[in-house]
Amino acid sequence: MMVPKPGRDSRFVPIEGSLNFRDFGGYATAGGGLVKRGKLFRCGSLANIPEQAHQDFANLDIGVICDLRRDEESRMSPTPDAAPFECRVHIPIDPGSSTQLRDSYQNPNHDSVNRIQFMESITREIARDHIQEYRNLFDQLLAVNNGFLLHCSAGKDRTGFGAAMILFALGVSETDVFFDYLLSNRATELFERMKPMFKKQYGNRVDDESLRVISGVKESYLRAALDQVRQQHGSIDGYLNAVGVDQTAREALRSRLVQ
Repeated sequence: MMVPKPGRDSRFVPIEGSLNFRDFGGYATAGGGLVKRGKLFRCGSLANIPEQAHQDFANLDIGVICDLRRDEESRMSPTPDAAPFECRVHIPIDPGSSTQLRDSYQNPNHDSVNRIQFMESITREIARDHIQEYRNLFDQLLAVNNGFLLHCSAGKDRTGFGAAMILFALGVSETDVFFDYLLSNRATELFERMKPMFKKQYGNRVDDESLRVISGVKESYLRAALDQVRQQHGSIDGYLNAVGVDQTAREALRSRLVQ
């Protein structure tokens, strides 16, 4: 049985073992509508959802799961392959800056400011270098009739950018797009799960402030991605066109996902 945690936004979906799992519907659109709830979901890894919670997941009626994790991540933390997870589609996005993060933690002169710059470079790279992957993601969204889920390991960077572009395509305001993006900071389990992993890998070089920078999100992260989008494509609409979401596709999405 799903029981919400006290103090969390109602968009969080309380599935046991899940990570940063939430519904990103419910936002107003420019045309006066409202993005439907119960149709669009985002989260981190699904690997730790126990069998007794599989029915809670099934009850969401998700028709496609877009897994944006790189090959190594999906091998190390595999998604269950039985129902209701058999609709998984793997669209690996591999930001090339993971070596930069390791180097930063091994550099005694680096602090949380350097890690903020690292995260900004990651989101800029996600926007710049993965047009085909997000085209594939939108193809899946356009083709599914029931629920849609996108996820990566933490559900905040690759997933955060993808969810933002979906909301923009539906006509949601930039203010609400940023609100949804920043909700990842209320997923306290991200910090709790990342801390022992980072301590094991980097030892005492991991301070809590830097870890919160890596396990959470800041407005500047998504702002860096949107700056890249506008620099490269002229506008958010230009980016959407580049990933195959022209005006006709946007209208099709809005007819299905906006009430």
